[in-house]
Amino acid sequence: MNSANMSVTTFMEEPKLIANPMDRIADIIGKMRETNYWSVPVVQDGKLVGAVDYKTLMTKRFGPDTRVLTVMVPTPKLESAADEARVIAAFFNTRARAIPVVDERNRLVGVVTREAVLKHYLDRGEIPSRPVREFTNSPVLTVNAQDSVARARYLMRSYNVSRLPVVDKESLAGIVTMRDIALRLLFSYKGRKRASIMTEEERLMAMPVSEIMTYPVITAKGSDPLDEAVSRMISRKVSGLPVLEGDRVAGMISGIDVIVKVLAKKFELSSPISAKLAKGITGDQRALMDGLLERYMAKFERMVEVIDFKASVKEEASSEGKPLYKVNLRLVTKIGDFVATESDYDPVTATRKAAEDLEERLLRKLKKIEEMKKTRGDVAKRGE
Repeated sequence: MNSANMSVTTFMEEPKLIANPMDRIADIIGKMRETNYWSVPVVQDGKLVGAVDYKTLMTKRFGPDTRVLTVMVPTPKLESAADEARVIAAFFNTRARAIPVVDERNRLVGVVTREAVLKHYLDRGEIPSRPVREFTNSPVLTVNAQDSVARARYLMRSYNVSRLPVVDKESLAGIVTMRDIALRLLFSYKGRKRASIMTEEERLMAMPVSEIMTYPVITAKGSDPLDEAVSRMISRKVSGLPVLEGDRVAGMISGIDVIVKVLAKKFELSSPISAKLAKGITGDQRALMDGLLERYMAKFERMVEVIDFKASVKEEASSEGKPLYKVNLRLVTKIGDFVATESDYDPVTATRKAAEDLEERLLRKLKKIEEMKKTRGDVAKRGE
């Protein structure tokens, strides 16, 4: 098929799983395991109203009888008329695992998964055979086998990553994912009264990661061709692979890395993020901050249309030779501008805190807009 004629239907498939707001979350998670879905569209009266994903389930307290309505989140979506470039741009901007497709009335007509996009370009020979190490995310975030599950969850939430290699010294001991944590939370809650759920969560969070991690781990060598690594991810149904140099974990390669670093270039896509950083910031700190900003940008894109996202980092003062970094973030969207400022001796921590504050401000604005819509709807009904 000629690339110019490709549309969203080239990548689209019928959803294997759809949730209703009143479904029990235990039922949906069970089906998510069966279908290997990480994100499930939520539909009410035929229209898309949100999604349920492991990222949200990992961070919210819920029981088996909790309704989908209480844990669903906003979701990015593609229009049924979208072309190939719009599909790649949607994944580039949101970093989503799957994106629902809707018609002009917001009715769900299909879903595009990251795996379907990668397989399409892999089959067309458009994924290069260059070494994986050229596309690897480094430095890599890891946890030690004896670190607590709480620390793994904290890192996932703070850096917005879905999986962490588990290491013993520098050697790979296993891998832990958002799904691992969400499933253990659900199973630990089953059969328990509401009052004991908090105690059970505390017990699980105190466990060493080694008790819930997966091993053996599907990996790639730094010298492996990228197209072979992508094929491995698709066939083994995993979103990313630890990249090894000898026995050392040197980085991670994920499906979204391939979309961002390979496919986005085909359509000359670039992030609206711009950053001015202080001179004293190290290369590793810069890489962590860039990754953090990109992942929060993807998060914001799922909630609202983003026009611009700027970051500035300045050395504000120093104490005993240690600089204090001030991070200022400004998000420009269709519903308004949002600004957050935080300071810390660690520029990565300051960036994370500012991004969290920005997210809270955006969520408050969106909630206010929804409340206003509901009020107008109620007034209109009373007037009929």
